Amino acid sequence: MILPMRPSKVDWLDKGVRYLENALAVTLLSAIIVDVLLEVYFRYVLSHPLSWSGEIATYMFAWLTVIGIAIAQRDHSHIEVRFFSHLSDAAGVATAWISWTTSLLFFIMLAIGGYLFSSGSVIEEGPATGLPLWVAYACLPVGAILGIYHTLMDLPELIRSPLALGAAHHPEEDISA
Repeated sequence: MILPMRPSKVDWLDKGVRYLENALAVTLLSAIIVDVLLEVYFRYVLSHPLSWSGEIATYMFAWLTVIGIAIAQRDHSHIEVRFFSHLSDAAGVATAWISWTTSLLFFIMLAIGGYLFSSGSVIEEGPATGLPLWVAYACLPVGAILGIYHTLMDLPELIRSPLALGAAHHPEEDISA
């Protein structure tokens, strides 16, 4: 009798990160919808617009966008151009590694730049809410760190089988043919 394998600590971490990202994205999207509906109601029904609604919606949308970038990295949902990969297996492997390296460098640069950008706005406040702007701008390094995490999680599969990594997420295409 073969016993099922217990999930490793990395599996638990990955599952937790995925759950947190999904919950955060759903919460942010729901909050944006509620915020915008409240603004419409207050502006057009009560004729007393909310001064803070647009600013909060903008901040939440920025967070949702950057978290969405990390989720797309996790799910391999970013746009993919297979320009040279059909030429040979070697070209496919090369493009897989170039794509992975480019993604990692992008997220590293976004994390560094986002940190520098958000740390430079520590004393600034939003005009309508008084919310410190670093709270809004912190979405950049947080989303970038999540992107780095997901990119690094692809590394073992990329090392084992670089051509299979793309095929696993595009079952309609058979890249072995």
